[in-house]
Amino acid sequence: MYRILTEDKNRRDIYNILNSLHIEGFTCIKGTGSWHGVRENCLAIDLVDVPIAEVLMVARAIKEWNKQESVLVLEIKSTSTFV
Repeated sequence: MYRILTEDKNRRDIYNILNSLHIEGFTCIKGTGSWHGVRENCLAIDLVDVPIAEVLMVARAIKEWNKQESVLVLEIKSTSTFV
């Protein structure tokens, strides 16, 4: 599982990026975070069963679209079961 952490802005455009790159399943979670002591609204995007190359394409596209210095990508070791 991967999680992309980004600023919570242009959310509709982020959904369009995910859909245009044919990411079939994702979960977006709104939150509040801090970067370099500056509080900001953030968006966590969870991606399961998506290759790292595609995750990085999404992260780069979001970074460019939101004009951010960086976007954090976390790799989270997990076991998934669809019930």
